[in-house]
Amino acid sequence: MIAIETAKDVHATIECPASKSYTNRALIIAALADGEARLENPLFSADTHYMKEALREFGVDVVQEEDA
Repeated sequence: MIAIETAKDVHATIECPASKSYTNRALIIAALADGEARLENPLFSADTHYMKEALREFGVDVVQEEDA
């Protein structure tokens, strides 16, 4: 097996089209990251609502704003 070392102090901006699949994946990635993450212009849908609620059930602090 090859060990994959994580990067330290990653600061990035990624732009992609609004998509509930992308939003759900971004929510999971943000939940797994250390520190804070901000998703701007996510696609709000029933699917992303349930993902957000599931993450909260796991103890992830999720704050929803108007466009983030």
